[in-house]
Amino acid sequence: MAEVEQLSEELTTLKRVIQTSLHRGQLSKGVHEVCKAIESKQAKFVVLADDCSEETYKKLVIALAKQFQIPVWRVEKGALLGEWIGISKFLTKTKKIKSRKCSSLAVKDFAIEVSEAEKQFIEDKIKGL
Repeated sequence: MAEVEQLSEELTTLKRVIQTSLHRGQLSKGVHEVCKAIESKQAKFVVLADDCSEETYKKLVIALAKQFQIPVWRVEKGALLGEWIGISKFLTKTKKIKSRKCSSLAVKDFAIEVSEAEKQFIEDKIKGL
C-alpha cells in the first residue's frame, strides 16, 4: 500500500513539474526537440515512455542522455504524458475523445511555481536514476 501511495506522489509531483515547465516554455517534446535539449545540455532530466513503439527512438534518447549524463525518468504509458502536456482531446473533464501519446520530453528548468519541496523531491529522485 505504501508503494502505491509513493508512486502516486511521484507521478503527481512529476505531473506538476511537467505542466508548470510547459506553461513557462521550459519543456521540450518530440524527438527533435528532446535531442536538441540533451545535446545543448539544457535538459535537467528526460521523461521517456516505456510503451514507445519505436525501439530505435528509445535507444537514441537513452544513448544521448547517457553520453551527456542527463537522467532518464521512465514512465509506463505515453498516453499519460500526452494528457499531461495537453495533446489528448477531451469532451469533458472525464470523457476523452482522442488519446495521443508523447514518447519523450525534456524538462529544461523548473518553473517558478514549483515549490522547493517539489524541486528537492524531483532532484532526489533523478539522482537515483
